[in-house]
Amino acid sequence: MSNPLQDVKQLLASAEGPSRKALLGQLHEIIISIETPEETATRISLYPLQTSAARIGQDLKIFQTLANSGPKSLQELQDITNAHPITLGRLLRYMASVGLIREAAINRFEANKKCQNLAMPEAITILTHFFENCCPLFQEMPAFLRNNNYQDVTDGKATVFQPAYKTDLDTYTWFSHNPEHRSALIKYMAMEQTVRGRWLDEYPIERDTQGWDPKLPVFVDIGGNIGHYCAQFKERFPEVPGRVVLQDLPDTLAHAMPTPGVEAVAHDFFTPQPLKNAKFYHLGWVLHNWNDEKSKQILRQIRSAMTAHSVILINDMILPEAGVPAFPASLDMVMLGACGSRERTMKEWNEIFGDVGLVVKERIMYNRELCHGILGIALA
Repeated sequence: MSNPLQDVKQLLASAEGPSRKALLGQLHEIIISIETPEETATRISLYPLQTSAARIGQDLKIFQTLANSGPKSLQELQDITNAHPITLGRLLRYMASVGLIREAAINRFEANKKCQNLAMPEAITILTHFFENCCPLFQEMPAFLRNNNYQDVTDGKATVFQPAYKTDLDTYTWFSHNPEHRSALIKYMAMEQTVRGRWLDEYPIERDTQGWDPKLPVFVDIGGNIGHYCAQFKERFPEVPGRVVLQDLPDTLAHAMPTPGVEAVAHDFFTPQPLKNAKFYHLGWVLHNWNDEKSKQILRQIRSAMTAHSVILINDMILPEAGVPAFPASLDMVMLGACGSRERTMKEWNEIFGDVGLVVKERIMYNRELCHGILGIALA
């Protein structure tokens, strides 16, 4: 006789990409459809505790220990972590109760699939960034919006971030003064480049650079952080002629990757663009950090350096008008809380471009599930 649960498990194992996500969504809807009001409220209310427990588990290397060294007793884990046995036992009991680890016997624990996932380096990077750099925003957001009558948040120095982190500084100035948080952000962004750099495989770079003057800039990465996109560009297009230039503030460039063939030039993108006549000016996940007026200021500075053959590459989210997936919608709320900015729909992008005399020439969605797109913008 067929086992329905086993059938569902096999179906999930064979599904890939969007179909797998859709199936997970349907299963989640089935589960919550039979919840009582108390179960729904309790589940949502206690989610933050799971996040905290996962962060503690990573700090104590519980997940790595169980995943890499096999089952351990409470005493063995106490010897490894130096945590008090009572506190550690309570933590492990909670982790097992919500499925972060498995309780194999009394005071004995082992890895399950969730534990193995949380032991992976990418999981540590993700959890560290969101816990340290975003969770305080989520905690503060209800009171902030309530106190501001739920008005639009557009001032980068008057967002959820300031009361959440008890500072008068804007988000990125604060990061520059807090190296541990900044390190967590940089590591997360570096990991994300593997996804956000996929546009290089789809945009017609080689077609558009045929016959390009090697003395002129071909790719200028504006606000490019430590240079991941420049490195990817050089690796993907080693034969494309022209200068590849990384631009960011001096403090950021001090940590830049030493990529052969990449120039580092200090530049504040709110000031006139010093490199004229470039083929591509790249803004990789820059404008989602800024409100509409600030974004227009950035674009105007680039526009002043462009010629008819220049293109601004906007590598950012392009949200659908309806049915936005959960992760892009979540990042939009992070942008509201951290920067007073937003993720944008195509209509909202076009309104910004039109106001500064620019027009979309190319539009490529290179990851529809995450709403990642690349826009080629030219002079109107």
